[in-house]
Amino acid sequence: MARYAVVLAAGRGERLWPLTSTRPKPLLPLPGGETLLSRLLRQLQGLVDGVVVVVAGGWAGEAVRRHLEEKGLAASYAVQREQRGTGDAAMVGVEALPRGVDEVLLVNGDLLVSRGLLEAVAGAGAPALAAVPSERPWEYGVVDIDERGCLRGIREKPADARPGSLVSTGVMLLPRGRLEELLRGLKPSPRGELEVTDALTALAAEECVRIVTGDWLWMDVGRPWEAIEAYKAVFRERMGPRREPLVEGEAEPGAVLRGPVYVAPGAVVRSGTVVEGPAWIEGEAGPLARLRPWSFLLRGSRAGAHTEVKASILMEGAKAPHLSYVGDSVVGEHANLGAGTVTANLRFDHSTVKMTLKGRRVDTGRRKLGAFIGGYAQTGVNVSLLPGVRVGAYSWIYPGAVVSRDVPDCSFLAPRGQEYVVEDLAGRIECPRHLDRRVKS
Repeated sequence: MARYAVVLAAGRGERLWPLTSTRPKPLLPLPGGETLLSRLLRQLQGLVDGVVVVVAGGWAGEAVRRHLEEKGLAASYAVQREQRGTGDAAMVGVEALPRGVDEVLLVNGDLLVSRGLLEAVAGAGAPALAAVPSERPWEYGVVDIDERGCLRGIREKPADARPGSLVSTGVMLLPRGRLEELLRGLKPSPRGELEVTDALTALAAEECVRIVTGDWLWMDVGRPWEAIEAYKAVFRERMGPRREPLVEGEAEPGAVLRGPVYVAPGAVVRSGTVVEGPAWIEGEAGPLARLRPWSFLLRGSRAGAHTEVKASILMEGAKAPHLSYVGDSVVGEHANLGAGTVTANLRFDHSTVKMTLKGRRVDTGRRKLGAFIGGYAQTGVNVSLLPGVRVGAYSWIYPGAVVSRDVPDCSFLAPRGQEYVVEDLAGRIECPRHLDRRVKS
């Protein structure tokens, strides 16, 4: 019996903007050099006979292909020309399968999961769905199970769900023939999309769809602050119970490393720098910097002299060279923070931080949350970014500005009289054509 995985990797990742302005969501980098997608494909090895990755058209699909080829990961590709929902993406993937495939392991390409979850579903026999308990089940599809342990139905984001309820992971093993029939018969949901969960519910009405549960790592990395939580999960997985530093790179004399701190090959912690673990360093820290718990510096990044980083990610090549504070924030690849840039991570009234996601104001539930800065953006000296603010990719922030609203991609937040206005940067620098220059909030 032949089994293939169909990995859905065509989503826009709008809620994760601006981190998805310069890369598709499944290519979100992780500590250690993997991405969400490359990690997932490695985990699938030995569980399936082949993989079909469903990608978007244009730059995003090409970026996925190029990335997986660079990683040496074999896959076939199917292009979803229009964004019509997960059901349509699944149909595109199923249609691209070889004729002899009997079972389909359907997986979302933007998940952070453990290998054990995939093994459990693959070994359960089709049809089966993995479900995990969630402390925020009202944000997902809650699984309703009958007395036999079979799927009765899925309630999408029910307001009355209780913490600890089982939610769908989006990982399922299904018979290829029946899945194809059900996908072809899908009708648009109330939100106007074709939903793969509707096909699953229809199948559950015909036969037992086994619910597989376990104590696995599962994260839907869909919102900006969840990137930080994903990095924490990877750190715990990689470092385990370790409580002392692991230095494979260089820690100069006078550098202080406390607790579980990983210094990767080629990384350097310079003299006078204090690093309080957990922390992960692939770039350069210091001299005279301070890295507080849950700081992540990816390859080529730098937290320089008198810079403090706390519970934040500096992606590949990102720079905070001197006199900056980066707290509970994500700085995109090759972004540069001018001297004195501060990401404020606590509201003046100490209430929870709100952000605008896909045009809707969302309470993050977090009292500590900083800024999210897109790739290749730059701030001038003494810029202050208020909690929950997002700065688009390739954008500029004028020196001394207090940024209280989101700044679109390829834009310049510039002074005009007593105010700051957003101007289009496209005439001054070369920005990728696909970037969205509309204000997001």
